[in-house]
Amino acid sequence: MSSEDPSGFVPPPGTDPDRRRPKLSFELLGCAWNGHALVGTDAATVGEQDALVVRSVDAGRRLHRCLRCDAWTMLPTPSEPSRETPEGRDEIVLPDRGRPLKSRYVLRLIALTRAFNVLVLLLVLGGAIAVLVNQVSLRDDLVANATSLQTVFGGQVIGQVQSLLSGGAGPLWLVAIGVFVLLALETAEGVGLWRATRWGEYLTFVMTTLLLVPQAFELTSSTSPGTIIGMVVNLAVVLYLLISKRLFGLRGGAPAISAEREHDISWAALARHLPGCSDVRGGASA
Repeated sequence: MSSEDPSGFVPPPGTDPDRRRPKLSFELLGCAWNGHALVGTDAATVGEQDALVVRSVDAGRRLHRCLRCDAWTMLPTPSEPSRETPEGRDEIVLPDRGRPLKSRYVLRLIALTRAFNVLVLLLVLGGAIAVLVNQVSLRDDLVANATSLQTVFGGQVIGQVQSLLSGGAGPLWLVAIGVFVLLALETAEGVGLWRATRWGEYLTFVMTTLLLVPQAFELTSSTSPGTIIGMVVNLAVVLYLLISKRLFGLRGGAPAISAEREHDISWAALARHLPGCSDVRGGASA
């Protein structure tokens, strides 16, 4: 958001005349996807106490303010209102906006990477189960085609596969169980991040930090682009969660997160984006 001017007014998203370079507005993106968050569309009458969110233009039209992006939308007065006055402030759940909304989008982007990991793990788990079901026939086929397979994959890889298939079902079950546990953890991460829960952030931080250990060891023997990119991405996720989400009490911890939400998602925040309003006396009906 832009800095406040001396009157205390903060320009709504996308309306800052001093910004020369375009800026991604998560509020506008959210409204494009979910629609505007309007108040009083079903009310018979509106008054001065509702001016922060809805204003009457004439007998047939009203201006409704989006609680997310601050856009004012002209709508007709409802012909069959279901309530006398707009909702009171205690009835309205303010949508995410400002820094909390940006954080939610970043967390959901990380959640999408976990969804990709879940798909990969499902394929691996399916492969492990298929090997368990067809272990004998696979071992026979591997022995029959060992020479040609060694030419393609190398003798060491084929030898390890032969050892795994010849060791009975025990090692394969361990592999399947390990993959299933990882699948459950990755699924929990994705759900927790998508819902922007605190436990999801902590779980993702711990799991991603643990994943950095084998990646660091892998870099000592291989500097493939995939390994480097994966490590950079995971390191960025860890630093983002640690610093921006204030984990483990860093930068004020959970109280600072709550204060940040109160600053950006509140009636006072709505008033800061309305010219001429330096306080919150105007607003929805109490």
